[in-house]
Amino acid sequence: MINYIQRVLCLLFVVFTTFEISAQTKIFKEAAAIDGVTSVYISPSLLNLGADVGTLGYGLDEAVDELKGLEVITSTYSLVDRKSVREACNKVIDSLGTELLIDINEDGEIVRLFAELEKGTEFAKQMVLEIDETQGNYTVIYIRGKINMTKIIKDNLRFK
Repeated sequence: MINYIQRVLCLLFVVFTTFEISAQTKIFKEAAAIDGVTSVYISPSLLNLGADVGTLGYGLDEAVDELKGLEVITSTYSLVDRKSVREACNKVIDSLGTELLIDINEDGEIVRLFAELEKGTEFAKQMVLEIDETQGNYTVIYIRGKINMTKIIKDNLRFK
């Protein structure tokens, strides 16, 4: 499970690290300002202009029907005070109005999936994937748009 998430993250960073964009709607700005944190933000305005942000990979393209915003925060274990980054990110996650859908703890590595579900549907308006590796990276991926959570859970996380 953790290896799958790491592959997704690697692909996201390869695709999106060429963009360096600032805007007022950046929600993880406090965490992004911490020394040693890498952040990637793609604004809704850029996406509305038809920007080609490539592929999310591993079937996630099929789950995200309308991409309206993307933000990735990551910190390497040895380069940053991960507690400060985690606290800054969790403060934002707690304020989003999302629900915890999945909480996995495997040998101290934690993966949590949050989403704000549209009432009575399988779609989410926004989702957050938080990955905390014991001796690796702390990463948060925030996606805003129309996200088919059934596809993410069944197809990508291999739950039946």
